[in-house]
Amino acid sequence: MRCRFTCEYNGFAFSGWQEQLKNGIIREKTVQSELERAFSIALRQKICIVGAGRTDAGVHARGQVAHFDCEEQDLNFQVLEKSVNALSDKNVCIRNLELCQADFHARYSAKERYYIYTLCTEPVVLGGEYIWECGYKLNTELMAEEAKCFLGCHDFKAFSVARKDGKSTICELKEFRLEKNGNLICWHICGNRFLHKQVRSMTGILFDIGRGRYGLGSVNKIFSGEFKGERTWAPPQGLVLEAVRY
Repeated sequence: MRCRFTCEYNGFAFSGWQEQLKNGIIREKTVQSELERAFSIALRQKICIVGAGRTDAGVHARGQVAHFDCEEQDLNFQVLEKSVNALSDKNVCIRNLELCQADFHARYSAKERYYIYTLCTEPVVLGGEYIWECGYKLNTELMAEEAKCFLGCHDFKAFSVARKDGKSTICELKEFRLEKNGNLICWHICGNRFLHKQVRSMTGILFDIGRGRYGLGSVNKIFSGEFKGERTWAPPQGLVLEAVRY
């Protein structure tokens, strides 16, 4: 039987989502390995969990979705959910645990991923661990205008960490919207898929434009391979996976 759930976690406590193995032994503590440990204890069988997105170390989630298969049994999902949360690290919790269709796949069935990246132009204390305190005054009008260049289907290879698996680097972005609230700047970013560190790379070039390091048109120059300057990569703590849509 296949089950699915939503989970929330503080990325500071983990070395990313994906399990890190060396010679069959867990090398570092990840969200996946922690949840697999808790579920395996609660269900008394080895559980392998598949997540919708492989978030990097330091990246948070409020709406990560995952699934797992287990032996057929009469499960009380409410009790199991409480047990897993009690057994897990306090920096991760699950909710909405339920039975799902056998062909559901947390990663491949997903239609959209929705992220929010938050940065602050001045020092902040409360909630600062989830914000990039960038220390610059930014031109948000220029940033919002340049962000439109990301919308639609593009090859985002230049906005990600190089990969050698031969898989497609084309993604479709449906939303890249700036929301300003005082000294806080929030990017709302939605797309069908994202490459490794893509959101942080995109946010970084917009930051460079906002602080006057580069001008409008820089994104298209990166797409075309004409851009030669150094670029900022936004740090992980400002990024949250808010939702996965099916």
